Amino acid sequence: MGRWDILDRNNVRESESGPPREERRQESSTTSVSVGRGPGERSSANSQVRPERPGQSSPERLPDRRTQLHDRGRTYSLCSSEIAAMADIGRFRTVDVRDLSRFIYGGNETRLKYDLENLRAQGLVEEKTLFRAHRNARRLVTLTAEGQQIFRKTSGLPNEQRIYHGFVKPKELDHDADLYKVYQKAAEEIHEKGGKPTRIRLDFELKESINRAKETAGRLSEDERKRLLAAVAEEQGLTIDGASIHLPDIQVEYEAREGVVQRQNLELLSRNYREDGIRGQSRGRFQNLCEKRRREPCPSRPA
Repeated sequence: MGRWDILDRNNVRESESGPPREERRQESSTTSVSVGRGPGERSSANSQVRPERPGQSSPERLPDRRTQLHDRGRTYSLCSSEIAAMADIGRFRTVDVRDLSRFIYGGNETRLKYDLENLRAQGLVEEKTLFRAHRNARRLVTLTAEGQQIFRKTSGLPNEQRIYHGFVKPKELDHDADLYKVYQKAAEEIHEKGGKPTRIRLDFELKESINRAKETAGRLSEDERKRLLAAVAEEQGLTIDGASIHLPDIQVEYEAREGVVQRQNLELLSRNYREDGIRGQSRGRFQNLCEKRRREPCPSRPA
């Protein structure tokens, strides 16, 4: 299997180097959609569009048609690249702005900046700067509750795909922001094998399913409890060690070349290390997928 460096800004699939070709539009009883070219109607004192420097071209403003969404007396204006950015931000909750530039915009930071300013001015995303000891600060972005609601109505994603909003667990922000890169590595390998990712499940969602099963199992005998948990783990595509179900950071559901739906569990091995490491789990077996800044051996971690 070829190595795929998650730190290489130039290693981006052609299919992910720009915004989707078609815009997704969906009408609901509370939201009406139209297409136009105008900007959003809401502005923010903290999110003003900065004037362009002389000689700097406009980031594809005029050619890109915009989707107008009318919801509860307000109008939102979204272009295709903004919708694509919101899709990844919502599915992963917390995303590094540099990674958005790399995977959604093909390195076009001017267009990314313009889109984020527009989304922020409409109250659909919020940003936070994460300061880290002995490391560079990170700009992180998440959907607001309003952004989550608006995006769900226009995304076209399957209903079972969870969309998140808001920053949670400040101590875990650095780790959570790295999961987007972990997914991109796995998605690259899935595409190379002729597959197509269809759903992403974070540990938040997986924990909810397992906790419900544990509540039920608590009222059963020991043997019945083990059988129930084993059945739940198999149903969820997870591994079980005795009475403990192992929860990955991300579970990717994808359609294989043969049309069979499969799952791949991914775990980031960087909670206690500065290097970036990934462990992938598929069909109950772990594959070492570590990528290091200095190409050092991947640190071992107890199972």
